[in-house]
Order: sequence, then C-alpha cells, then structure tokens
Amino acid sequence: MIERRELLMAGAGLAAAGTLAAPAAAQQHRMEGMAMSMTDCIDDCVASHRMCLETAAWLTKQGGASATASLIAMLNDCAELCQATANSMLRESPLHTILCRACADACERCARECLSHVVDERIKRCSATCKDCAASCRMMADMAS
Repeated sequence: MIERRELLMAGAGLAAAGTLAAPAAAQQHRMEGMAMSMTDCIDDCVASHRMCLETAAWLTKQGGASATASLIAMLNDCAELCQATANSMLRESPLHTILCRACADACERCARECLSHVVDERIKRCSATCKDCAASCRMMADMAS
C-alpha cells in the first residue's frame, strides 16, 4: 500500500515538472508584427514528422514510379529531423536554434523533392506540410538570432 508521504512527494514532483515545462510552451516570439509561439513551431514540426512518415509508408506500400528510394529516404530523414527539432524545443535546449535552421533546410528540400515526383494529393499535402514547418522553423531560428 502506498504511504501518504510517497503519494504527496510524487504529486509534488509532477507539479514541479508541469511548472518547468510551462515556460517553453508559453514562450512567445515576435517578428514583423506577427506573434509566433514556440508551441506553434513544435506543432508544425510534429505535423511534418507525422506526414513524412505516413507518406513514406504509403509510397512503400503503393510502389510505382513515385516510390523511389531517394524520395523515401528524404521523407524519413526529414521526419527524424523534425522530431529532433520538436524535442529540442520541448526541452528548452540551447541548441534548438541550430536544429530549427537545419530542420527548415531539410523541410524545404523535402517539399521540393516531393513535388519533383509524380504528384498526387497525398504528396502535395506532404509538400505543403513541409513548407509550413520550414517557414515556422526559419522564423523561430531568425527570432532567436
């Protein structure tokens, strides 16, 4: 049976973790009259991570001319970098600016690569999601400079 002291200590630890995570989620950056929160950038990175993985899996199952090894590798690389970038912002890493720049470059390349293949709606959506992530990461990196 859990003792009351253990339960209270666990609750205090969870409360402290919640207050430490709040600054990253609430951090606001401003550029050219537009407000952008770090949370928005994290959300864009997570969306791009998911879309790239789903598109790579879909292409692998679909096969055909669009399912080139180079495109699938690009999608997987982009997904991994998006995930690492989101994680760095969630941790409030001092390196998140470097990762945001790298993520923006990778997402821009991935978006172009998607559109250079036989285009269908799924690949167009993936390209658009990567473009959104690239813009967010570029803005986040520029604001931190």
